[in-house]
Amino acid sequence: MSKNNEKLLSLVSKVLNVDVETVSDETSPENTASWDSYNALLMVSELEDEFNVHFSIEEVYSVKCVKDIRDALSRHHVSFE
Repeated sequence: MSKNNEKLLSLVSKVLNVDVETVSDETSPENTASWDSYNALLMVSELEDEFNVHFSIEEVYSVKCVKDIRDALSRHHVSFE
């Protein structure tokens, strides 16, 4: 697993207060009770700080799961290989 992927999963785990082992590409607000609007905004802020990126409002609203976060970060030239 890449270092950036580990950082992503760890950050999601921390913000959502869930075990990192339970975080997958499919983790989303629909299957994670703690992924509410407040934690979603907190996650955006933490992701921008951790990966030194800035998401557009369109990107923020388009995220539906962890895979979408990884895809958005990739568009900002964050490597997951």
